[in-house]
Amino acid sequence: MRILHTIPGRNWGGMEHRTIEQVRWLESHGHAVWLAAPGDGEPYGRARDLGLPVLDFDFDRPWRPATMMALRALVRERRIEVIDSHVTRDAKAALGCMDLCAVVRSRHVNQPLKPSLIRRLQWRLSDHVITVAECTRDHLIHIGLADPTRSTAIGGWADERFFDLPDPVATRARLRAEIGLGAGATVLLCVGMLRPDKGQDHLVAALALLKARGVEPSVVLAGSATAESAGYEADLRAAASRLGLDARFLGYRDDVSQLMQAADLVVIPSLTEAQPRVAVQAFATGKPVVASAVGGVPEIVKDGETGWLVPPADPVALADAIAAVLADPATAGRVAANARRIAEQAMRFDHRMAQTLEIYRIAIARARRRPVLRAREVTP
Repeated sequence: MRILHTIPGRNWGGMEHRTIEQVRWLESHGHAVWLAAPGDGEPYGRARDLGLPVLDFDFDRPWRPATMMALRALVRERRIEVIDSHVTRDAKAALGCMDLCAVVRSRHVNQPLKPSLIRRLQWRLSDHVITVAECTRDHLIHIGLADPTRSTAIGGWADERFFDLPDPVATRARLRAEIGLGAGATVLLCVGMLRPDKGQDHLVAALALLKARGVEPSVVLAGSATAESAGYEADLRAAASRLGLDARFLGYRDDVSQLMQAADLVVIPSLTEAQPRVAVQAFATGKPVVASAVGGVPEIVKDGETGWLVPPADPVALADAIAAVLADPATAGRVAANARRIAEQAMRFDHRMAQTLEIYRIAIARARRRPVLRAREVTP
């Protein structure tokens, strides 16, 4: 296939990471694939550093004729069969290419949208909608933005690094030494951008409650703040220091699979999520998960079966769940092992990408039924 992924933003987060992982997989499996993103943004820079085929493209004014003409020229030049757009601006620009190729619209977040005639038209024109959680798809269908027959939820994945990490004992010892954690320390890991919707402030508050009970785990926070959330990170650091917590702020890390080996428990205290890949990655590494019951999290984290759920923004409930998991390692191990079995069956990267490719095929077939495309020769 000949596929164009698009990212209109300049910051780095879960959506950007997921998209670039898809581009890498597609290229490694013989597909002609490109990423179009602003050249002054972090996604462009990371893709370039990885040696991926990346194109400098500005989506800031998607309805501007020059933007649409430039995207049309790109599609023609590279004989693109399907565009997978990941945010609103690039999705708008992609609609101007519907006489040239198929257009897929991916939705990575679970924030509710307000329906309107224009928004409904923009979404319904796409050949297919992909969401990362079933609850997101349900919402889009409910408000009329997605057609049930042309929308699919494809959840998060873990790549083989999480399933088959070599020598986990040595990796655990090495990472703990690097971070300055004792071999016998109890370690919590929280992975995600440092911003209010990720709920790290509630995790800090929960750790303060645990400390008052005499339970003092260390917490490792792997993730960076955006320019807009720099103040939030500063407040987190100040609160952890003021409360006397052992909190390690590592910034963005590419070795999350190894960091998970150094941890005893993965905590996801988010206030909103579609379906966090961190949970799937923890499943793959056999680590127990405590997560907020928001968005699509309960679709994979089943309380007492594959992890533990707590209400969002509730430090008391979060502290109680963490304490319960740490106090009963046998149950934690059983639940984590069950989660890994499920991940092995349905959450491997290859499995998710096979689902994605099938959606692309369906979208391309639909696009080719449009009269303007039936007359064109498109290379399979």
